[in-house]
Amino acid sequence: MALVAWRVLLAALLFRLFFPRVRRGFTGAAWGLGSMLVAYYLAAVFAFQHAPVGEVSLCIGCAPLFVLLYQALGGRFPLLGELTAVTLTLTGLGVMLWPSMTDGSQTGVWVGLLSALVAAALTAGYATAHRALALRARSPSGAEVGRAAFLPLGLILLLGAGFAGGGAVMPRQTLAVLAVLGLGVVSTALPTLAVAVASSRLPAFLNTLIRLTTPVFATGFGWVFLHQQLTLWTLGGGALILCGLVVQGLGGGGRTI
Repeated sequence: MALVAWRVLLAALLFRLFFPRVRRGFTGAAWGLGSMLVAYYLAAVFAFQHAPVGEVSLCIGCAPLFVLLYQALGGRFPLLGELTAVTLTLTGLGVMLWPSMTDGSQTGVWVGLLSALVAAALTAGYATAHRALALRARSPSGAEVGRAAFLPLGLILLLGAGFAGGGAVMPRQTLAVLAVLGLGVVSTALPTLAVAVASSRLPAFLNTLIRLTTPVFATGFGWVFLHQQLTLWTLGGGALILCGLVVQGLGGGGRTI
């Protein structure tokens, strides 16, 4: 909670410094989208703290599955090719998660991966909602989302972390401060702007599909910097997940929405 709080507070400060003038009349939409982003950051941070970064990134990369689900709930049902792709992706998830499901000592990892799937559902919901608003010319910019929601939500999270007392609320060591600054600027402020631009211009499915580059980088960084070894279960499941999502992309799933 404290980590996400400092990230969004720093991002809110940057938005207020560099974007002093933003459009008015989008407060409700900005609050809703901002709340989804903050919830996504909470779920993702929790997941990365409890499970290997490569596996977490693969789970979050399943956001296009949730886009198809949301579209089905809205009356646009998947095509045969999309159903095939979904089957591949879900099979890959099952293969990757199987060791955690069958090993009682891996409860923390299992919870972390479930949290990653929640993060995937949230990022798919954000892309879908932002796209729907853009089609009605009612989508707020990333700066408006950050200005409206990040400051109050960040303060609430910081107060919650202080009352919980489960860990340090204020980073004290130099490396920790630098890490929080980097997360606030590189991993919060910039993506908030970029995702808002992408969500307003791209169909939700294609927007989430593009992020499939993330697991590749995350797995490599986890191996180099965190010494997290790849298992055959992760490699096999990850290959099926990526194949399924690519099949969805090649089939044009959801590109018209």
